[in-house]
Amino acid sequence: MKQIYFLLILLFVISLAACGSPATVVAPTAIPATAVPPSSTPIPPTEVPAATPADPEVVPVTYGPLSFVLPAGLASGISGSQLPPAEGDSVAPWEVTPGHTLIDLEGYPLQGKFHQPQIFIYPASEYATLFPGAFESVHRLDNILYDPAGINLDQPLPLVPFFNAAQVFASNVQAVSFQGGGGVRFVTEYAQAPVPVDNQDLFYNFQGLSRDGTYYIIAIFPVTAPGLAETSDPSAPVPAGGVAFPDLNNANPDFQGYYAAITDLLNGTAPQVFTPSLSQLDALIQSMQIVQ
Repeated sequence: MKQIYFLLILLFVISLAACGSPATVVAPTAIPATAVPPSSTPIPPTEVPAATPADPEVVPVTYGPLSFVLPAGLASGISGSQLPPAEGDSVAPWEVTPGHTLIDLEGYPLQGKFHQPQIFIYPASEYATLFPGAFESVHRLDNILYDPAGINLDQPLPLVPFFNAAQVFASNVQAVSFQGGGGVRFVTEYAQAPVPVDNQDLFYNFQGLSRDGTYYIIAIFPVTAPGLAETSDPSAPVPAGGVAFPDLNNANPDFQGYYAAITDLLNGTAPQVFTPSLSQLDALIQSMQIVQ
């Protein structure tokens, strides 16, 4: 049974690579390891209105180089920390950093999930130069945001450089601008093996760049959706209208078909049905400003 399971993991990683979501990042070739250059073409705003400090129920916050507002009911406040540089033979590749800012949201409506509600702010050029995973994601953002024809969401999505796992699907993809930059958000899950998409591991991921190319911003906010099981246990009950995980005893489980069906399910789920609503999270992103 153990040999069969490891074979499934191998097939899973191969299938992800075929779909454009590799388990490992692509090493840079001829593209210079620099952050996205400033663009003379503004990133157009999305239709989601940004909350402003004038709204009575929002909480304006600032930490390090980032200022934003917390929409009503999303969080009660923040805490922050400055992480020191880390590199060298004793540091795992996904823990490499030139030094970055980490912001935690306090009083978030979901507790005890696999991911914490956090925002990471990296110096883009330094991170891209130091770590190929960051280089690849910054390059993908460049391709999405600065396509000559306009924002192109058909380009491969950026990956979270510091996750030692593969992105198994991405849904609800949308460009989101903020004051001084822009990026892309989507709902996703990462794993090291084929597992059910569930409300324990699901999260909203925003990845963006300041317009001058100075900062690379990654936001990770856990979310839940009514059509998903509560845990990644394959035997966990799937709600009515959900998608059953393939039977692992099947000689040829259709993992690609499963993740495609999950993507369709979540794409068809209204933003306000997620917890927290995707609109709330979009409003937080749109309110961001670089303050130094």
